[in-house]
Amino acid sequence: MSESYRTPLALGRDPLVAVFWVVFAPVLFLQSSGLIAALFLSPFESGTEAEIDAYQFLWRVNCVVMFVWFALLSYWSNWIGAGPFAGRIRVDMRWLVVGIMLGPALILLPSFIVGSLMPEGEWRYRESFNTDIFAPHNWTLAYVFMAVVMAPVVEEVTFRGVALGALISRDIGPVAAIILSSAAFALIHMQYSPAAMIVVFLSGVGFAILRLVSGTVSVPIVAHAVANADVLVLQWLAANPPA
Repeated sequence: MSESYRTPLALGRDPLVAVFWVVFAPVLFLQSSGLIAALFLSPFESGTEAEIDAYQFLWRVNCVVMFVWFALLSYWSNWIGAGPFAGRIRVDMRWLVVGIMLGPALILLPSFIVGSLMPEGEWRYRESFNTDIFAPHNWTLAYVFMAVVMAPVVEEVTFRGVALGALISRDIGPVAAIILSSAAFALIHMQYSPAAMIVVFLSGVGFAILRLVSGTVSVPIVAHAVANADVLVLQWLAANPPA
């Protein structure tokens, strides 16, 4: 373990495989999720039950694919001696409270700042992206589980565990390691516009700092999960305002 940040030194032993897990694996698994779902989905009309069923299937496939992604990554990390979560998971309860309190701010504050600089209208997604995929009326239990549980665990272990830890174990300074791992984190969110990727990058910087100062990947996982849950609640309230 690195004495300062408790990052496993084993993560630096195989840098090429670490690059695969951080740069190529996320794109490979996320793209394959959509392709697998497309093979079994029939055309549907917007606003119908068939649309909801299609998105339910899509998010179920995505959960399975993310689980496989995490299982293989975890096996590799444990095999090289870094543990199944690419670092410590034991944590002082005070740090968990910090993660719960700061998590929403790490997403909402950058969103507010960047959004205030953008023209009115939708700026979060690429123009060609089908935003119905994330529309609240198409949410399913599988989507909520993916957003609040699967994504925080898999993404934090990948980027704040493997990426950040591998860089530091290779004697990359903490500032550079935070920037590089956060940039990789932003780039896998290909559904977003460049402006929204800045938000993801800044959130990643916050999660990375939490990882380093707490010495455990559990804190950014919790912060990420609470942040995503908070965003879902706000999106649902915006789409379904009280009468």
